[in-house]
Amino acid sequence: MAASLPSQKARPDPVQQVGATFAWVTALICLAPIPLVVIVATTRNWADGFWAGGITMRWLAEGWQQISPYAWFSLRLAVLILVLDVLVGLPTAWLIARYDFPGRQLLSALTMVPIAIPGIAMALALILAYPAMRGDGRLLVAGHLLYTLPFFVGALVAPLSHPRLRELEAVAATLGAGTVKRLLFVVLPQVRGALLAATIMVVTLSMGEFNVSFFLFTPSLKPLPVELYSAYITGRVEQAAAITLCFLLFVIPATIALERLGGGRVGQA
Repeated sequence: MAASLPSQKARPDPVQQVGATFAWVTALICLAPIPLVVIVATTRNWADGFWAGGITMRWLAEGWQQISPYAWFSLRLAVLILVLDVLVGLPTAWLIARYDFPGRQLLSALTMVPIAIPGIAMALALILAYPAMRGDGRLLVAGHLLYTLPFFVGALVAPLSHPRLRELEAVAATLGAGTVKRLLFVVLPQVRGALLAATIMVVTLSMGEFNVSFFLFTPSLKPLPVELYSAYITGRVEQAAAITLCFLLFVIPATIALERLGGGRVGQA
């Protein structure tokens, strides 16, 4: 009876190891400043050192009082942008994913153009083209829509064009499901992860967008990042840190909530 060969452990993929290492390093670099922001925001006088004079919540209270109107405005703006992205981006993604027509590649490329244009250039172009629309906030909405739409469309084209989804739709059609039923009970459940990923990208990008907002805002319609910038250049460093922390505490829970609503499947087609 032949002796069985000793089992060999599968060697880890070196490419995967390098990718994981870079991912962890990037995450640490991004998260490392947050503890320092917390310390500065809770220090009475940062010039005297870490928590000099004890810990205080004064700066956080004052910071939130200062930015809360702008935070709620940014949230309402992000929700409006999300609705517009759904109304415009979902049909566009469906058209690109499902139909072969003259100019399809051009349309696909045009939807990605705003990513390559700096926010300052986009904002200035909108101001020059539609100066009368700036005062009532329509240009601000247009700028955020142009900036977020490519991410929304890009997240949905691939899953909508997947062959398996088309097969499931064909099976549902043979069983008598109409267009609306196929959309509600076949298409949307299959692309739920991609749709949630697109939603998170749109909301977070809109709430954090500064370049477009800085050139298109008005005194009565000021997004949170613009007020955050004003706090950094005019206020104390402790207050600026507190406002930054309030901004993070406002945005991060919203992002986590959206991901939870997706059942932990964000980013999956």
